[in-house]
Amino acid sequence: MEYISLGVIGDYKDFNIENINYYGLEKRVFKNDDFIQVDIMVEDGKKDICKKAVAHQLTDMIMGTIKNKLLRKVVEQSYKDIYLDEINNIYNYCLQIFSEKEEIIKKIVFDRIQDYLSANDYMNINGFLRFRLRDFIDYMIEISDKGLEKYLIDKDYKEFIQLLRYFVQIQDEKEEVLKIYIEEHGNFKLCDKYDRPFKSIYVDDIMQLALRENMNYEDFLISTLITICPREILIYDKLNNNFSREITELIQAIFDEKVKINYEH
Repeated sequence: MEYISLGVIGDYKDFNIENINYYGLEKRVFKNDDFIQVDIMVEDGKKDICKKAVAHQLTDMIMGTIKNKLLRKVVEQSYKDIYLDEINNIYNYCLQIFSEKEEIIKKIVFDRIQDYLSANDYMNINGFLRFRLRDFIDYMIEISDKGLEKYLIDKDYKEFIQLLRYFVQIQDEKEEVLKIYIEEHGNFKLCDKYDRPFKSIYVDDIMQLALRENMNYEDFLISTLITICPREILIYDKLNNNFSREITELIQAIFDEKVKINYEH
């Protein structure tokens, strides 16, 4: 009878390596306040199969540690001095980015565990994390930087939307109904409630501003809507793609219940 042994100390004792097993084979568990070791007994000739099963279980445990401990620790140490009250929000954004790469990370971790166990019958979990996965610390720093950047962009966007909503609330409604047709080629057409091309001195003023400021078409549309502040906005989306959905979602975020959308095909 042969053994595959796993040991862990200190902060990583919550790995629960004593739960690792292979088809109910007998195992021995040694533990004290600072140390846990598990010896899994393996039948002759089945060590490689058992090691692969152990590698899968260890991978899941290590992935949890990377995601819930290492990444969290990197975020806290990097940003607590500036964004102490926003750490949880930043960490959640980092988790979103991590999840996009999780399968790739998991495969790398599994391959490294399997490679190590193929040459060794004993693994010190702490040492494996410290030396064999050292590069993941740099990767978690990269993820935390991207998470912070995305969080700050979204935060600025939400604050900007709130400001625009405030402008809408204090504006007088200058039109009862404004119809917006998003054409298949991506242009916008503004019409009044009778489907006549919309004309207004306010639109002319914004057009002049747009020309001076080199404003894009979407900014021109939003500026027009905020200035006119219709009681009701009817959007007819003939394009119905990511571009048009971004526009309609932005209009809805600003004007809320004033907006009604019809997707035309």
